[in-house]
Amino acid sequence: MADETVEEAAVPQKRISSKQRRLSLEEYRTTYLQVPKIINRKPVFISETVRDELDRVVRYLGGKGMSASGLIENLVRLHLDAYRNDIEQWRKL
Repeated sequence: MADETVEEAAVPQKRISSKQRRLSLEEYRTTYLQVPKIINRKPVFISETVRDELDRVVRYLGGKGMSASGLIENLVRLHLDAYRNDIEQWRKL
């Protein structure tokens, strides 16, 4: 077979206004960057690369008292809430 390249059709990107971008940032902050109350902390290990990225996100977008650990806590809580029923069903398989 000859070398053939398949070109994908260009999909026009939707323009996002600065107002929409600000609202999206506020939604992100409200969802992920609220300082959680963590009782009985336990260590969790992540790669240095991921930790550096989380630190950067928290430093630039998070408020006072927010940390990479807090962001991870919020992400995991939301994940577990979203998949709680599925996880329970999968556990029974």
